[in-house]
Amino acid sequence: TGDPFDGKKAAEIKLVNYAVPKDKLRAETVSLAQKLIKKNPAVLRAAKEVYKYCRNMDYGQAEDYMGAKGTALRFTDPERGRETGMKQFLDEKTYRPGLGEYKRDAK
Repeated sequence: TGDPFDGKKAAEIKLVNYAVPKDKLRAETVSLAQKLIKKNPAVLRAAKEVYKYCRNMDYGQAEDYMGAKGTALRFTDPERGRETGMKQFLDEKTYRPGLGEYKRDAK
């Protein structure tokens, strides 16, 4: 319709995940930034690219693109996140995929 709406309405119609009151916006932004800073930046970049390009592909193309992006990431990630995560999961038993982040070296 072109009618303007606020954050609450955007959340209600699922245009955004959630709305934050203005007085809590800074704290919520800092909290989100603290979560993101724990993640591997190369993986985040690749995930954003996959989302951007795959939404315009059919299933087979998207599957191929994601596979190629994952393979490329194994060779270009300066943190070697895959190897680090696998070591922490299999050998050290300190990482549980899907339940948190692997421990990154401070960069």
